[in-house]
Amino acid sequence: MMRKALILVSFLWLGATGPVNKEYADTVNYNYCETENFTWQGGEEITYTLYYQLNFIWIPAGEATFKVKDMGDRYFISIDGKTISAFEWFYKVKDRYESVIDKKTLLPLSFSRDIQEGKYVWWDKFTFDQKNNKVHASKGWPDKPTKYYTADLSGCMHDMISIVYNLRNVDFNQYNPGEQFGVKVFVEEEFPLQVEVKQKNVEQKIRGMGKMKTHLIRPQVVSGHFFDEDTRMDIYMSADGNRIPLMIESPVSVGKVKAVLTGYKGLKYPLKVAG
Repeated sequence: MMRKALILVSFLWLGATGPVNKEYADTVNYNYCETENFTWQGGEEITYTLYYQLNFIWIPAGEATFKVKDMGDRYFISIDGKTISAFEWFYKVKDRYESVIDKKTLLPLSFSRDIQEGKYVWWDKFTFDQKNNKVHASKGWPDKPTKYYTADLSGCMHDMISIVYNLRNVDFNQYNPGEQFGVKVFVEEEFPLQVEVKQKNVEQKIRGMGKMKTHLIRPQVVSGHFFDEDTRMDIYMSADGNRIPLMIESPVSVGKVKAVLTGYKGLKYPLKVAG
């Protein structure tokens, strides 16, 4: 149960993607190679409570905190995910993600993650050469030799953190409901991601916050251990200057998981409540 709830930290709001479909990748227009940042800033800190649905009951299982630090010509972004103390006896999770992002392009320079989930422990790090479309990577475990490898990239490549902050700067006014656009992310290999703009400027009740004006986007996920075939993840983003994810919800193989915004500070604009 804990790991299903914390899958929204482990995969952020991309879900689990599958191998690259070359035919699909050649037909999608990837517009977000160099994106101007107009929605967030250094000093922003946002926290989510993670829930798992057991029958008809939503159980709080974990917490994730996103922090942005301005480092001059780049941003340092970290994410810490953990189980809440009441459930640590059952399944303890302590995950750390870090990304260094170029301020001009919002493309990643490096990405790392340190995963501790029960007895499952491992880490990896990616160093991106965006100019030459390469990534140099390493992956390690406590009881195995470190694996080193280099991979070719097709360009406009994001990591699991940079894609979140990049998508917050999408101009949703250029899309009609039902239209889709493509982005790409590297997580041990290259994956394409198709994102549907489902609704725009629609009021949505957010737990603990009341009604909020939101955009609903639906990133594509691929079937696997946690996700069934044709699963889509629902992300309700604030329809204001911040474009902050307010609620993220997705079915998993058994039940549902949900992340709800429960704390924030350092936002670039005041967060608007619809009523």
